[in-house]
Formats: sequence, C-alpha cells, structure tokens
Amino acid sequence: MALKDYLLMIRLPNLFTIPSNILVGYITLLNPPSIGFSLSLPLIIISSCLIYAAGIIFNDYFDIETDIREGRLRPLSSGSVTKKAAILLALICLAVALVISAFVGVLSFVISSTIILIALFYDYKLKRTKIAAVAMGSARASNIIYGASPILLSGLFESENIQRLMLESACVFMYVAATMMVSAREAMATKTNRKWLLRPLLLIFLVVLVMFVSAIFGAFRMDLLVNLAFLISIICFVSYRWIIRPKSEIGSEQIQNLVKILVLCMVILDSAFVSGISGVLFGIVVASFIIPGLVLSRLLYVT
Repeated sequence: MALKDYLLMIRLPNLFTIPSNILVGYITLLNPPSIGFSLSLPLIIISSCLIYAAGIIFNDYFDIETDIREGRLRPLSSGSVTKKAAILLALICLAVALVISAFVGVLSFVISSTIILIALFYDYKLKRTKIAAVAMGSARASNIIYGASPILLSGLFESENIQRLMLESACVFMYVAATMMVSAREAMATKTNRKWLLRPLLLIFLVVLVMFVSAIFGAFRMDLLVNLAFLISIICFVSYRWIIRPKSEIGSEQIQNLVKILVLCMVILDSAFVSGISGVLFGIVVASFIIPGLVLSRLLYVT
C-alpha cells in the first residue's frame, strides 16, 4: 500500500475545491473581510476536507463490485488498499471532523453532521437514483452554510448578507447538480449523440445569468464579473469543443476530462462570489486554489 494509492483514493486534487466553498460562506457574513479572521476558519476548512475525503472513500467502498465489473481499477477495487484500511481511515476522518466542528460551535457541529449524513446516504443508495444530482448538490451547497456557521447566528439580523448566502448556496447547488448530470453519463458514453450535454450546460449558464443579474442589481459588487468572465470562457470553450464541432468524439475518457474541468472550475465560481463581496483581489486569492488542483490532476485522477 503506497502513499499514492491513498492519495488516489481520496481524490487529492478534488480536495482543493473545498476551501473556496468554506471561504465564500465565511466572507459573506464577515464585514469587513479584512479583519475578524479567527481560528474557526482553518478549522472548518480542515473539517470539511476530512468529511469530503471520507465521503469519497465510502463512495469507492460501496462501488467496489461496479468498479471491477466496469474495469475501473481504483485503489480499493484493485486491492492496493484493503477494505479494512479504507474504512478505518474514513471513520477516523469523520470522527476528527466532528470533533473539530464541535470545538468551533454547536451550529457547526449540526451542519457538519448533516453534510455527513447526506454524503453517506448518497454513497450507499442515492447515487443510483434519480435524485443523485440533488443529493450531491445539497451536500456542496451545505458547505457554503458550513463556512458561515461560526458567525451565522451573529449575522442573522444582516438580511442582505443572509440573502447573499442563500443565493450563493443555490448557485453552487445548481452548478454541482449540472456536474453530476455529466458525471452520470460516464458509464454510458457515446461518441455520436451529445444532446444530453445541453441540459447540464444550460443549467450552468443559468447560474452565470443569475450571478450576472445579481451584480447588475447590486447584490454583489461588479468585481464579480472578472472571475465570471473567466468561468464563461472555459464553459464556452467546452461547449464549442464538444457540441458545435460535430466530428469531435465524446467517449468515457472525454467525459472524465469534462467532469474534471467542471469540478476544478468550482473554485472559479466561488472566487467570483468572493470578488463580488470583497473585491477582485480577494477573489484572485481564492481562485489560486485551482493551481494545486490543476497540477495534481496531472498525476492523480479527480473523479
């Protein structure tokens, strides 16, 4: 059992999309964002990453037979990591995550527990149902609320910030749901019919439209448009490559790459919200989380 097997199992590049979720929620309720950062922020980030890693491990654990049947030789299905070691690691991650969240506060503990329950139900049953995208979207949207949890009670009377928080959560929910729609097609990929791509891509463009309109009406600063333009450029490139060009192939490997792009671009989506709240400089700092994810994705798979 090599270290690389464990890093593959927890999808290390994917973990770098977690801090940006937490930062969005935290900064949304923190006025001004340049002051007031506390130990609770890194603790919530660590806790959230541990929950996500555990969720990924349980996902592979419940999918062992499917992965073997479909030829996906992941660390668990290939036997390079034993079931016992994987479950032990996942349980340790969840236990530590809960202890950390309890240290931060009761509300943080409740929200982290909720995210864990959603993740476990998704891994065990929901991912094979029609509400798989809803479940995963809910888990990642809850991450935004989790990030705000250390200061959520004190910010309840700031109606403008709470509205922003709900809007951000809704957008993340739709974006993740769209990504899951694409991911669900991996096992039944086709090189000819790609009309199914329209629904998730339209959902992503709806997210972009909501964010743009929100900035126009003053819910966010116009700085949001800088990061949003970057996200739009990436999505448009993907749309051109796999929808407009009829000769381009889209099989299982292409869908994996598309999912990888969409997952990592969640950092850009989060950075747009941060720019819309605190300015483009803060947004650039958050967007930098995509760099280690991109670098590591060349060595370790994301999905």
